[in-house]
Amino acid sequence: MDTYTFSERTKSQTIVTLIAALWASLVAAYLYFAATYDRSVVFFGPEMSRFQVARNNVIDYAGAVSVTGPGSAFGLTIPVFLALSSLAVRKHRRGASLVAGGLTLGVCLLWPLSIGVLYLPAALLLLLAGARTHADPAPAI
Repeated sequence: MDTYTFSERTKSQTIVTLIAALWASLVAAYLYFAATYDRSVVFFGPEMSRFQVARNNVIDYAGAVSVTGPGSAFGLTIPVFLALSSLAVRKHRRGASLVAGGLTLGVCLLWPLSIGVLYLPAALLLLLAGARTHADPAPAI
């Protein structure tokens, strides 16, 4: 009976992909739950000095989903699903990791100044895992 076992190199690439999925999950959870936006108010009047006008009072904190709406929660989880999907593919692991890393890098380029920078390590780890995995051998005919 044949048992399917992973080689040491495949195990290390699976660990790199797991780290990428964990990073993407932590970033998504942080952006979903953490207070990343603040609302401030400025009071000014004719008898106030310019130093009093320049001082802002922070009055409220909010998370990204509560500010941008519930539709943004799906956008936060796209890199998580991409990283986990590359783990689900067993036969063509290299191609799946490269495609998932490329698509995650596309998310990073699509939203570079908001959330893209935070997902960049996950994209680079997925591309590294795909580059270091052996190519699938061609079937013998």
